Amino acid sequence: MDCPKCRGKMSHEKFYDFVRSFDAWKCTCCGEVIDEVILANRANNPRDII
Repeated sequence: MDCPKCRGKMSHEKFYDFVRSFDAWKCTCCGEVIDEVILANRANNPRDII
C-alpha cells in the first residue's frame, strides 16, 4: 500500500492506548497513520484530505 500523503510505503501495525488496541497502516517515510475511522472521516469530509 502506498501512502496517500507522500507515496511512501505503508506498514501494518497494531497500536495501543490505555483502553483498547487497533490495527492501522503507518507510513515508513512521513509517519502518516490511517485506519478505518480515519478513512470514514475523510470520505465524509473530502476537503480535509491533504
